[in-house]
Amino acid sequence: SPEDIRSQKRNASVSKARQVSMYVVREITQMSMSMIGEEFGGRDHSTVVYATQQVEKNMANDLRYKETIEDIIKNIRDS
Repeated sequence: SPEDIRSQKRNASVSKARQVSMYVVREITQMSMSMIGEEFGGRDHSTVVYATQQVEKNMANDLRYKETIEDIIKNIRDS
């Protein structure tokens, strides 16, 4: 849920969803890392940097993951 993504929860499913969300926001809006961090529960910009790096690394290593992320971005841009 949006509340979970903005929360301080650290379980794997929420953390992965949060990282993907941060990456997608960065790709679509070009907001600064600091601004994105604020939107995600007051996190530091370095957390956003780490999240986007993790998503990029996963995209490089897993084609299905990359396609999923690209589909999410395309669906948001098309709506």
